[in-house]
Amino acid sequence: MSQPTSPLKFAQSLREQVASELLPLLEQFEAISLNLAVHSNEVVTWRPPVNSQELLDHYLDTLLQMYLYKYYVFSQSLIQVLNRENYLLYGLIGRAIIEHTAILRYYVTSKMLPLARVIVEDGIVTEEELQELIQWLDKHLTGNRFDWDCFLADYFSEVKGIQPVRVLKHSQVNVITCLQKWEKENPAIINLYELFCDLVHPNLGSTLLITRLIDNQLAIGGTQGQPIGREILNRTFSSLLELFEEVQDQLLQLQGLKFAEILRLRLNE
Repeated sequence: MSQPTSPLKFAQSLREQVASELLPLLEQFEAISLNLAVHSNEVVTWRPPVNSQELLDHYLDTLLQMYLYKYYVFSQSLIQVLNRENYLLYGLIGRAIIEHTAILRYYVTSKMLPLARVIVEDGIVTEEELQELIQWLDKHLTGNRFDWDCFLADYFSEVKGIQPVRVLKHSQVNVITCLQKWEKENPAIINLYELFCDLVHPNLGSTLLITRLIDNQLAIGGTQGQPIGREILNRTFSSLLELFEEVQDQLLQLQGLKFAEILRLRLNE
């Protein structure tokens, strides 16, 4: 998806159809998308340095840019599909946002921040601690559930300086593990995820997203009546908006791990 000059906004026709309490939330979402557009303009090229401190910062810069751009695409795609009242794709995008946020939160709050706190308390960072942080960042960035080495072998062989065996080597943590960690602080997140899973899978939820109410009867097809998906939007949009606020907090903490800016510690000799 190429980045437009002016980010999309919610159509007036959608604003006239949704519940009135959603209108200020739509404004907030547009502001978030605009902010993401501004901060996702920077281009980060993957050129890992040898120095451990510089490598840590390079991983962080790459991860931050990856998330900024992904969430920009998520936000713009969500606006686009809602303007077209394509609620089936609303379900897909919503679940993707939940999963990405859960993965981000798991690595930052459960793995990297605890280690960083130990480093700060000790007042010094060892090479071993630095390498552990780098390993978590590497797994976070390159974790996968598919054999991309084989799939992209021919492509990467034509691009100098790219080594797929090095870049694609980690098994990504299961999203359920991440959600279970998150659930301890926010019990509602599991219910939200299960709801959006049902909106994606070939279950009643996804069927409801293409169902309309005509003369108090459920109907599929055509453009008459009221889409059930609109009511699902009315009841779930605020939760997705809260996820973007969670992402902002996590990215600020991730940025705070940058060696030169925050740790300011010397390596043991």
